[in-house]
Amino acid sequence: MKNLFLGLFILLSCFYNAQNSGKTEIYILGTVHEPSSPILNPQSLFEILEKIQPDVILQELDTEQMKDFKKESMSKGSNEVSAAILYLNKYPKIVNLPFEFEGRNQYRKDHGMVPTDNLTIKLMDSLYQKKALNPTNMVIFEKYMEANNALKDFSKTDIKTLNSLSFETVNRYRQFVQHHEIPKISNSEDIFARQFVTKPNGEKISYRDGYQLWCNFWDMRNNTMALNIIKQANQYKGKKIVILTGVQHKYYLKELLDKYQDGNYKAIEYFK
Repeated sequence: MKNLFLGLFILLSCFYNAQNSGKTEIYILGTVHEPSSPILNPQSLFEILEKIQPDVILQELDTEQMKDFKKESMSKGSNEVSAAILYLNKYPKIVNLPFEFEGRNQYRKDHGMVPTDNLTIKLMDSLYQKKALNPTNMVIFEKYMEANNALKDFSKTDIKTLNSLSFETVNRYRQFVQHHEIPKISNSEDIFARQFVTKPNGEKISYRDGYQLWCNFWDMRNNTMALNIIKQANQYKGKKIVILTGVQHKYYLKELLDKYQDGNYKAIEYFK
């Protein structure tokens, strides 16, 4: 009987390994973009890459930005670019690709999401300080400030903590408030429909409409990024891929990779 159980165990182990062999391994590393000695710098990120030994690195950049990847203007002040250059210099055969929404920055400007995003929040803050928002909106803005303060506390920690489930929980809540609760203020207070910015094409857009577009873009951008990751996971099936992305995207990308799971990849958490 003992030998029978041992045989079954070996058989199941072989089956499990066969099922998982050939799957692309995906590591999502939540990063901070600008070097910070106590949190992350290019050398420490390079050392993480050395430990993982990826075959493919995916950058939070689009194809146009990747053309200038090794220029000093790109690497200066960027943890991800600088660390990847160090890694590519040592392992020149490694594949380095973009996974960002194409033309992200110009897209936001063309549609009036920028600068209405910041202008809307500044106006809300001014109205909040003057107690000029209605009572319901006062509460929403207070929740937003509290969520921001919670994230600021995490910014004083380290990269492992910023990749923890506790950070993901706080960050998910903060992003929910910013993209789904704050628009309730701009959509219900008339002043946000009467303030405008001019888009590059000369058309005017209200703070209300611009901020709502910016919030919608958060979902569209992350979905595009996740689909781009999956595309590369299938392109480089069986390889090891590292995703270098800002920590605020990590929870969303993990959820989407799970949602769109096609059986060809598996997500692995580096920080345990």
